[in-house]
Amino acid sequence: MTEFLNLIFKCIFFYFMIIFALRLMGKREVGELSVFDIVIYLVMSELLALSLTENQGSILRTLIPLVTLALLQILVAYINMRFESIRTLLDGKPTILIQNGLIDQKAMKKERYNLDDLMMQIRECDIGSISEIAFAILETNGKLTIMKKKDCKVKYPFPLIQDGILQKTNIQDGCFDVEDILKSMHQNGIEKVEDVFICLYTNQGYSFIRKNSLELEGTL
Repeated sequence: MTEFLNLIFKCIFFYFMIIFALRLMGKREVGELSVFDIVIYLVMSELLALSLTENQGSILRTLIPLVTLALLQILVAYINMRFESIRTLLDGKPTILIQNGLIDQKAMKKERYNLDDLMMQIRECDIGSISEIAFAILETNGKLTIMKKKDCKVKYPFPLIQDGILQKTNIQDGCFDVEDILKSMHQNGIEKVEDVFICLYTNQGYSFIRKNSLELEGTL
């Protein structure tokens, strides 16, 4: 009887502990999980399984690794936010498969993404022709994001400045001039890159959102 009560107690305790750990690590939908997230969750589930099967094991033997993993996830998330190179290394980067109605065959081969999968997902979005697509982006979680030309308000889908940091890879891939971005930023009354939360290249030119502001500022 004591053994069963101990098992029930462990189930209840780790149920709330894992919920707390996941809330601590931040809200993310299952489809938005990175490879690192999935590894963390798999290890957590294995730790829980081991704890439930070991009747003599101390709860601390499972609790300490769980807390360690949660703190590690928070640390990695912070590093990912601050350092683009590390974020790319851990999470990879989105890949444009279709741009302005043209398929990038080299990108598809690199990502080992076949044409049948591409066309199936295009049809699922009620799109009859590739020429209707502004961008089809293979996200880091494997999901294909499709932006129709008639609805698309950006000329380049990735941020050029993010959280006060120039996104050098995106700037290089999109063939942008840093000086032009900075000039437009100054014209909008923003003195430092560090003051920009996000910068996108839209149909109206460079658009900025300052940190601690919800207002979109376009080119003058």
